[in-house]
Amino acid sequence: MTTPVLDRTDTTTRPADAGTTDAGVPTTAHPADRPQFLAARARLAPVFAWLAETAAERDRERVTDREATDRLAAAGFPGLRVPEDAGGAGLTFPEAARLYVELAEADSNVLQALRVHVVNVETVLGSPAGARRERWLHRFVTGETVANGTTEIGNRTGHYETRLTTRPDGSAVVNGRKAYSTGTLYADWTIVVVEDEDGAERAATVRSDAPGVTLHDDWDGFGQRLSASGTTEFTDVVVDPDELTPVGQSLDDGSSIFASQAIFQFVHLAGLTGIARAVVRDAAAYVAGRTRGFSHGAAPRPGDDPQVLQVVGELEAAAFGAQAALDAVVGPLDRALRAEAAGAPLAEAEVDAVYTAVYAAQQVIARTALDAATRLFEVGGASATLRTRGLDRHWRNARVLASHNPLIYRARLLGDRAVNGTPLERHYRLGG
Repeated sequence: MTTPVLDRTDTTTRPADAGTTDAGVPTTAHPADRPQFLAARARLAPVFAWLAETAAERDRERVTDREATDRLAAAGFPGLRVPEDAGGAGLTFPEAARLYVELAEADSNVLQALRVHVVNVETVLGSPAGARRERWLHRFVTGETVANGTTEIGNRTGHYETRLTTRPDGSAVVNGRKAYSTGTLYADWTIVVVEDEDGAERAATVRSDAPGVTLHDDWDGFGQRLSASGTTEFTDVVVDPDELTPVGQSLDDGSSIFASQAIFQFVHLAGLTGIARAVVRDAAAYVAGRTRGFSHGAAPRPGDDPQVLQVVGELEAAAFGAQAALDAVVGPLDRALRAEAAGAPLAEAEVDAVYTAVYAAQQVIARTALDAATRLFEVGGASATLRTRGLDRHWRNARVLASHNPLIYRARLLGDRAVNGTPLERHYRLGG
């Protein structure tokens, strides 16, 4: 049976007589929805429904084939933000953000696997016109996706053992090993952060199926098990000179992409918001399907038990709160991205406001999703813990996403700013 994907993409009121597709996705549009958004959403709806229906089984069996990302590519997901005149869907960032949350509600693993792709699309859109920009936009609209290889186990902070060297024939090659290369198992391309022979950091983008690239499906986290966050090895992988850029900079002019860290965090927040919504969906479906209650319950049928209904209602409110916090980030981030694309970056105070919103929302959304995923089990008995239901995956997934960029450090940054006026740190490094 298809698990309905509920529509909680915004907090505005929708008509009470909204219809649904066979997949359970509401069909009545909000008056503000543009045709471009509705068309993109209609193409993706069957894929989201399939992801939601199969999520528990795929998590249980740890299915890491490319079917999920291939289906999304065929439905146009990689080119959602590409302008229409370049062949894409032409969605605004707020419109795309709604679909990111819907994807995460269906399966948060898949959104995380596409996290680097989402960020890289914004990087390309923020770059000046040029051959590389046009080439990458074309790749996106033809369904190609990008992942990454940045983190290394045990490396010194700010240094990488993965090297870019020049061979006698003049060609550049990459050699090294990357951990946590999220999404590379599914992606067409991967961005590898390397050090060149002068010790400078470079980003080398290579095909994930290029000779010398070895993908290991060895991610062993208890959550986000299908995010393909395993190891990638590079052995004499030839790099096209046109696919070498300074780290953290745009494709053509070397200008800084100041919003990239905020977008990276935003994708995780969208994932956590989607999980909070999935908790409501699954709690409601579980309670509605139960006929056997407890003798000491408030009603014979769980669906009539006011205490159970209270929990479901509180979960609904939690998802609402998570979405509201995410929405508070979308506006400032959208303004930053539009300013960057127009070649008129925001003033320092405005950039600071973007990161303040992102870091504050992280505190709210992560804790909300984790609490909701725990409280989900208060609506039922032992049957709610069956592995076949897979309800535990929501907490496991939320816990793993929340463990990225630990909350304690971001809370300290916010406190230091509030008390001492210290500017927020926007870039960070990991090291052994």
